Amino acid sequence: MKQKKKHVIMGLSGGVDSAAAAFQLKEEGYEVIGVTFNFFNQKKMLNTAAMVADQLGITHHIVNAQPRFNQKVIQPFINGYKKGETPNPCMLCNQNLKFRLLMEIAENYDEALIATGHYAEIQKINDHYSLLASKNKDKDQSYFLYHLNQSILSRLILPLKRFESKNAVRKVIQTSLPFIANGPESQGICFIPRGNHSLFLKEALFGSRPVPQGNLVDYQGKILGKHRGAHGFTLGQTRGLGIENPLHLAVVDIIPKTNTVILGEEKALLTNEIIIEKVHLNLEKNQVDQGPLTFKTCRWGYDYPGTFKCLPNGEALVQSTIPVRAPTPGQALVFYRDRMVLGGGIIKKVDDSRI
Repeated sequence: MKQKKKHVIMGLSGGVDSAAAAFQLKEEGYEVIGVTFNFFNQKKMLNTAAMVADQLGITHHIVNAQPRFNQKVIQPFINGYKKGETPNPCMLCNQNLKFRLLMEIAENYDEALIATGHYAEIQKINDHYSLLASKNKDKDQSYFLYHLNQSILSRLILPLKRFESKNAVRKVIQTSLPFIANGPESQGICFIPRGNHSLFLKEALFGSRPVPQGNLVDYQGKILGKHRGAHGFTLGQTRGLGIENPLHLAVVDIIPKTNTVILGEEKALLTNEIIIEKVHLNLEKNQVDQGPLTFKTCRWGYDYPGTFKCLPNGEALVQSTIPVRAPTPGQALVFYRDRMVLGGGIIKKVDDSRI
């Protein structure tokens, strides 16, 4: 009797990585069901994903998720900037929407697995599933997946874990999907047209109203210049401040309540202690606390050596042995031991009443 193929619900975006992952799964004998989420009616992406599915001969569904995308990703992104944070929309999407939708769809199939085109690895030891950073450091995306729980990790396949470079990924689909294999890398924030980040936030926060002017000040409150909205700045920024800057000042704080941006010297951006909230651990607290670890404050960031300590209020203190530059509120901090992802959280904005 022929064994029934295992269903895999594949997040199919129409890009190189998800197309190669779908191809690889089919080659391994899985019954692949491609699912493309219509988050913001990007017709080109939807059509390309459908072409990929057709060429691979796999079932394909387009799932309308625009209302949920707006609620779970776009609005929290906007609200973060209102609070002086710099949220990561890809992280918001992964945490609050994408993997939840894949799991919901998988429930319609008997013991179906889920898959994405992320570069990371899952390792099972006894009954525990661990997330590992990809061996391909240039493409590693484990930073965006630190929040995945055991329920998801136990059903998740990451087919691109075996590839050592993006060129190797392109090569595997060169024959079957040539129109995708040579396509460009996706860049920028998917829901912001033409990558105009500042204009998107201006329209979201103020609509047709004029943006109120605010002050650029130093720590003593001395006005150094004017700006058109605190939403246009991020911690650590040194360019585009709108003033002559012979002292090479940087944005060291953002106070949305007063529409104030504080500028200071580089040393003001350095810290050895970071508080994170919304903490997710992949191991027990005592296992994370034991021994040294490394952490990142952004995907492409430096691997800082440090320690982790849970706080009574559900937050955590991360201490670095070397100063960290501009850990930005709203961004994720993810900690590792070797390649194993121990967990992470969101960098907390410290209340500041100096101005």
